[in-house]
Amino acid sequence: MPFARRTAALALAAALGGLAAVSTAGPAGAAPRPGPETPSVLLLTVDAGDADVRATVLVCGPAGGLHPDPVAACRLVARVDGHLDALDVDADPCTSQYAPVTARAVGFWQDRPVTFTRTFANDCLLHRATATLFTF
Repeated sequence: MPFARRTAALALAAALGGLAAVSTAGPAGAAPRPGPETPSVLLLTVDAGDADVRATVLVCGPAGGLHPDPVAACRLVARVDGHLDALDVDADPCTSQYAPVTARAVGFWQDRPVTFTRTFANDCLLHRATATLFTF
């Protein structure tokens, strides 16, 4: 089953790339046209390293997708204008338990490509830094 989830996540990422390319393309040879009609789409994954990969899709503009709280997640991404490395939501301490998790995001934010990968020492630190964005 974990292999199937990874395969599905990769297929979804490829589809998102194709969707973004098609949705921003105008007439043949024309430059991509930015605008509110093009939604922002992110594939979000969390990999705990033990063959447990969770994935969801976040769509913003309007908020939707498969994310359990797309409105809050879109607000977080909008607050940093799609630059997920700038997220730092809560500085409260976490335990020193070492159980690394890797969060990834790939897709498009307002017609700009987004690629984010960060490994956190544990799930608590992931949620402290990204709030509800990677909670699914």
